[in-house]
Amino acid sequence: MGPLAKTVSLGGRDTIRLSYPLGEGALRWDEFTPNLYALEVTLQTERGEDQRTETFGLREFKAAGTQFAINGRPVFLRGTLECAIFPLTGYPPTDKDAWARIYATIKAHGLNHVRFHSWCPPEAAFAAADEAGVYLQVEASGWTTIGDGAPIDGWLYKEGENILRQYGNHPSLVMMAYGNEPSG
Repeated sequence: MGPLAKTVSLGGRDTIRLSYPLGEGALRWDEFTPNLYALEVTLQTERGEDQRTETFGLREFKAAGTQFAINGRPVFLRGTLECAIFPLTGYPPTDKDAWARIYATIKAHGLNHVRFHSWCPPEAAFAAADEAGVYLQVEASGWTTIGDGAPIDGWLYKEGENILRQYGNHPSLVMMAYGNEPSG
């Protein structure tokens, strides 16, 4: 059947999963070599055509004993905290150029990591971090007791799933927490 791996019906919607091997020479993404790929997909049906391009990077970020590793190599996170404080506008920038300037300043000071304290930034922040090679930790905005079955537990799971669905392709997204100061 070639590269087509599987077609699954989901309540009237079809999901087509394709396998597209990049080969042994596929380039990895990290802070020193933020290699990115673009995948363009076109769907043609009797109802018309839809096209989408997704940018992504290949990386493996995980715990390795008492350290973190990126692509099998130890990484030391040298980071800063972003508390959504933008006094001139009252809101975070939503354009990639503004985030590119923020990350350029961060990298100029020898840093490679940003923790978004109790919030998740907009798409532009991820796109700029992907290009700059900056590792991001986002949070689902919770300062609460968790795990006791209260409605907030369900909301936090749903918010986490939404963040991963929306931004999971971005190699810069390396960590996510439910929020700040866990209790319970």
